[in-house]
Amino acid sequence: MSAPMTSGTDPASSDSSIIFRSLEERDFETLAAIRRHTQLQALLLTVPDATDDDAVHQWLARRVADRDGAFRIIADAASNDALGFMQIGQIHRRNKTGYGGIALSERSRGRGFGQTTLRFLITLAHQQLGLTKLLAEIRADNFASLRMHLAMGYRIVGTLSAHFCDAEGKAHDVLLCERQLTDQMP
Repeated sequence: MSAPMTSGTDPASSDSSIIFRSLEERDFETLAAIRRHTQLQALLLTVPDATDDDAVHQWLARRVADRDGAFRIIADAASNDALGFMQIGQIHRRNKTGYGGIALSERSRGRGFGQTTLRFLITLAHQQLGLTKLLAEIRADNFASLRMHLAMGYRIVGTLSAHFCDAEGKAHDVLLCERQLTDQMP
């Protein structure tokens, strides 16, 4: 499962308690738990069709195979245990834009790893992928993610009304956010 997503060395993390690395077999249980967490997936604007082991392996294979984007494991620096993942996808090369996303396991939330990861994601998008803008779609009631993105220089550019339907069929508004990467980096 392990494969580099981009060439070169990743930008260093400012938080020495976490690292960003390629996917390893040992990450499966943590990532499967994230993928199977229905409420978290709904906050991430996702309703997976299936979450059995085979479906999770296929999802990971698709993420790793996206050579145009980036997929990294967020790991504990001391133990190398996976804490979650970050990704940049839907890259438009001509416009130099892409969408970034972060998912942390339940045990890893509320410890500042999200902001450190978002800082890393922004730097990686600019320095390694050559992007000039990152976009994020954030469910309007995902206050923690919204606060974090705004603190890292994103701005809300619009509301997509009733844009995401969760597994129960409830429609949620989604905020479209952007961050110019030509500005001063975080």
